[in-house]
Amino acid sequence: MPDMTNTDKIIKEKKIGLFDSGIGGYSVLGELFKLMPEASYYYVSDDANAPYGPKSDEFITERSFNIAEELIAHGVELIVVACNTATAASIDLLREKFKGIPFVGVEPYLNAYYIMPEGLEKKMMVLTTESTGKSERFKRLKERLDPDSQIDHYSLKNLARLIEDYYYHPDHKDQFEKEFENELSFLKSHHYAYAILGCTHYPLVRERIEKLLDLKAISPCSHVAQRVVDLTTIKNESKVSGQVPSKFYNFLSTSNNLWIQKNRESLHGPFKGK
Repeated sequence: MPDMTNTDKIIKEKKIGLFDSGIGGYSVLGELFKLMPEASYYYVSDDANAPYGPKSDEFITERSFNIAEELIAHGVELIVVACNTATAASIDLLREKFKGIPFVGVEPYLNAYYIMPEGLEKKMMVLTTESTGKSERFKRLKERLDPDSQIDHYSLKNLARLIEDYYYHPDHKDQFEKEFENELSFLKSHHYAYAILGCTHYPLVRERIEKLLDLKAISPCSHVAQRVVDLTTIKNESKVSGQVPSKFYNFLSTSNNLWIQKNRESLHGPFKGK
């Protein structure tokens, strides 16, 4: 579910910025490629400071400010905080500091339970990182959207890190599969029908989660991407301009601190089609 507060400015440029503590925000970026292929994308992976989970809100906010300044320097006119933890810690302060820039955040799709048709099996849980689960923003969100506590909540300590490590080390598949199952297997006996994915890393392994736990996973990423579309005029402009979509996106790893171009087709790495 996109965080939609204070994002009413309609933008006309074709430069969109995104950031996450790592590559979790690729789950949002992939949806944006589908909806707005003509846009130019600038993605910052703050892997020099990952994971954000154990970090303080103050540290995450400082990093978010620095990354926002970097993206703005490259001419982006909308920034997606493609990280649940950073959204919870800093999006209000980002909007306060950078008043001319719309920020779109990511929050767990907690109203999913209440919009489903009656009569369905709706036993549901939400999976988050430890940091998101402890945040006041998440607690307030759950109180507001799940006032009857119909959705169980579990914080996963290692899953985001496992996904990040496997992305860069796909040759460690056997180790990843073993640790992935160890991280989630305690949930098998609960027989949930749905799992809300409350970290942008998690949709990258959506099908694996569904298969292991025999349920349907719910991701907010397509809704976040649609919110970005709603805040731009890019679709109409592209029809007029006839601009050919780029094959690349712009990527910055804070470990290397150098902007490079990456091929869009390789976005999901070892998780493509998984």
